[in-house]
Amino acid sequence: MDLAVALERIKQAILKREVIVIVGLCEVFYEGRASSILGPGERIAIIKSDYSVLIHRPSGYEPSNWQPPDSKIDLKIKDNTLVLEARRVNPSEILTVIFHEVYQILSWKLLDEADFSMYATEEDMKKAILFNPSIIEEGFQPFEQERKLKPSGFVDILGVDSSGRLTVVEIKRRKATVEDINQLVQYANSVEREFGVRPRAIIVAPGVQRSAVRAMHINSIEFRCLTPKKSAEILRKKAGLDRYAGLE
Repeated sequence: MDLAVALERIKQAILKREVIVIVGLCEVFYEGRASSILGPGERIAIIKSDYSVLIHRPSGYEPSNWQPPDSKIDLKIKDNTLVLEARRVNPSEILTVIFHEVYQILSWKLLDEADFSMYATEEDMKKAILFNPSIIEEGFQPFEQERKLKPSGFVDILGVDSSGRLTVVEIKRRKATVEDINQLVQYANSVEREFGVRPRAIIVAPGVQRSAVRAMHINSIEFRCLTPKKSAEILRKKAGLDRYAGLE
């Protein structure tokens, strides 16, 4: 692609606050809090609508160089190359990308206003229960987590209910299956052998597969509904409480 044409296309896309993808042969220089040089290679440069700039090599997910949003972007033709400069004032730093060849330029006016949500893991679900045991039921008191059982493995939470009855709690991030119910039965059997009493057995999950419902009833397994999303909300609340602890 003619470099003068490329320069004009990039300028117009920047003015429109479009997301710009430039593919070409380039060198990259950075001066600021440190300094770096990346020799000639075929790369992808991305200029986002907030004027952040990223340089990606053909492999790897992280950019080799980048400048944050609100960078001041300048373009010029110099010595038969297209020079892209992204500057920051505070701290003072400059990213210079020198294109010897431009293969392709693509740009779009993109809209993305969605919220990003990251939901909890099974470990986080367990933490939510330990923080708020009433998720299981009022009066439930956990006293041990990840207890090793012979020969069946590790039970997520061991506790007692409001009447003092031993209770085994197993947590699943997705709908509980027949295999999960059978596993919990084995845990309950192991606890009974160790303590000499039959415990209550509770599976905690977002739901139960239809094929597992009969196994639950046959083996007297109880169900408590808890989703990863709800667990994340509980943990966020806990984080807020921890933040203000001791300020009263």
